[in-house]
Formats: sequence, structure tokens, C-alpha cells
Amino acid sequence: MKKYIVLMLLLTLTAGMLFAGGAQEDGSKLVVGTSAGFRPFEYRDKGEVVGFDIDLMKAIGEEMGREVEVQDMDFDALIEAVRTGTIDVIAAGMTITDERKERVDFTEAYFVADQAVLVREGSDISLDEAADLNNSSYRIGVQNDTTGAFWVDENAADAEIKKYGKYIECIQDLENRNIDVIVLDKPVAEAFAQNRPAEMIMVIPTDESYGLAVKKGSALLDELNAALKKVMESETWDELMSTYFST
Repeated sequence: MKKYIVLMLLLTLTAGMLFAGGAQEDGSKLVVGTSAGFRPFEYRDKGEVVGFDIDLMKAIGEEMGREVEVQDMDFDALIEAVRTGTIDVIAAGMTITDERKERVDFTEAYFVADQAVLVREGSDISLDEAADLNNSSYRIGVQNDTTGAFWVDENAADAEIKKYGKYIECIQDLENRNIDVIVLDKPVAEAFAQNRPAEMIMVIPTDESYGLAVKKGSALLDELNAALKKVMESETWDELMSTYFST
């Protein structure tokens, strides 16, 4: 009998250790998955993950009465992480698409953006239209599983396409002349152009809507939508927009 009790205690302790750090079922913590390197939405500053999405989630967490914990990972790992319960919500400038809606549930949109073309500062690349990127002489960098990657696959298949886990890897390869062009979300292209030796040379109109994402069928969706609505109607939202987008 004693051996049985000891065994059960060990199993309970082991299970607790395995699930520690994951999404919290008791509602005490909101585990947020993101992919830092998508400035100004999420990026690292002195080792800490910061940005518009992070501050937005902190404001949402405050509305919900829940502490926010941020986990940084590759963008293409986020959906599986939320589906398996490793994280509670994705906040990563994720565009709402029909394909993604088959795998996760999205909140109401909180931001609208287009795609853009980023090149090295002083580059001689000149485009009359986005279709000019469909050229075998161009090496185009994109982030895995993003709408920029989807656009390039569909519209620039003749180019050499290189895919990365994070945008910071794209910009580093652009600076090191390993690629010629990056296709990415316009607000992020603008941020890179302000902070790195790069320039945005074209906007590709796509009218994309960003949403927060949760596991399909999660009861968390309604709570997030209610809290998001309150934040977007508050002074906090105006402060966030002013801080990160100078509007």
C-alpha cells in the first residue's frame, strides 16, 4: 500500500513538472506565443520581448485580470503551439486567412496592413510593378508561413525564394548580400527601414487584417474579444498607436 501511495505521488509530481510553463488551465496566467523580430509588433530590446502586440496583450490581460507570460518562438511553430495547449493565444501580427481559420479561431481584427518590398540601402533594384519580382535574377527572402511567403510563392515563383524562421534572419541576410529583396508586412518594412540599412521601394496592396488566435472552440475567444474591444475604445489604444506608429 505504501509503495502504491509513493508511486502515485511521484506520478503526480512528474506530471506537474511536465506541464509547468505551458498554458494555464486555472486561468491565473495567459501564456502568449509570439515571434520576436517583427518590429514594431514584437521584437527584442536588451533581451526582452517588447512591442505593440506585447503591450496590447498586457492591456488585455489587465482587463481580464490575468497575468501575461510571453513565449518567443519561430512564426511557423505558433499555430501548432496553440493547438496543443503549449500557449493560450497567438499575438504575432498574424493575418486572418481562410486556411488559418481552419486550424485556429481568430478574434476580431485589430490592425490592417499591406505587403511591401524591402531592399538594401543604395540598391539599384527598381520595380515598375510587383509582378517584376517574378524574375530568376532576384533572390527573395520571406518568413515561413507568412502572407508575404504565400504572396511570393504565388506571384514570384521564377525567383529564388529563401524562407526563414524569423524576419531578423531575413534582414541579416539582406545586409550580408545573401538575398536581394524581402517581401514582408508594410509596418515592419517601415520599421526596418528606420532602424537598419534598408529601404522600402514598393507597397503591394493586400489589405490584410491581423487577429489574435486561439485553439479552435476555446472559451477564451469571447473573453479576448470583449477585452480587446475595451482596450481599442480606451486611451490605452491611442497611446499604443502613437508610441509604435506615430499616428
